[in-house]
Amino acid sequence: MPKKMGVNSKAEAARTRKSAEDAERKERETREKEERFWKEAEGPKSRAAKKREDEAGKRAEISARKVENRKLAEMEQQELEKAMRKPDKKAGRVSIPVPKVTEADLERRREEERLRLQREADAAKKRQSRTTEQEEYERMILVSNTNRDDSLIEAHTVEEAIAKMSVAEPALPADRHPEKRLKASYKADTACQHLKLRKKGKHSLLGTHLQVNGNIDCR
Repeated sequence: MPKKMGVNSKAEAARTRKSAEDAERKERETREKEERFWKEAEGPKSRAAKKREDEAGKRAEISARKVENRKLAEMEQQELEKAMRKPDKKAGRVSIPVPKVTEADLERRREEERLRLQREADAAKKRQSRTTEQEEYERMILVSNTNRDDSLIEAHTVEEAIAKMSVAEPALPADRHPEKRLKASYKADTACQHLKLRKKGKHSLLGTHLQVNGNIDCR
């Protein structure tokens, strides 16, 4: 039993194409025969008839062109009308109203601004005050405390001052001339009394006191 062979697609396509070409050639030959037959039946045409046919063909072509142009014009008009009927998006937008500012709003803003400036000024004053107090405190600390200065002696009388000087000063050798010390003490006391009487305006008493106590002239 013979083996089956596969179908060659290229050969099949070539056969199909050749059959189509043969059929087209036969149809063309048949149409040409028919045209020759009708031409022979009508006989030779005159030049006038041929010219009329040409003119009729031209008129038909012009008419067809006018129809085509009319259709194109109508289509353009429709497109234009459609574009004009299309709603404008920008025109349809609703504008946002701008809020109005009243006199009360302006006054309120001015008051808020004034309060803000006042708060800033108060804060600046407080900072300045704290700085001044700190500087004053530092100056007070840096200044030496004279109340605790051992080099100064506070006394109400000469004797008290001498006594404090004796205690404050280091031990001295024995006084070999006590009379000189007494005389100096007497002069110091006289000077103190002179100042007191002078402040009181008792010049006569001052002169008597000086004469009685050694005739020391303190004028």
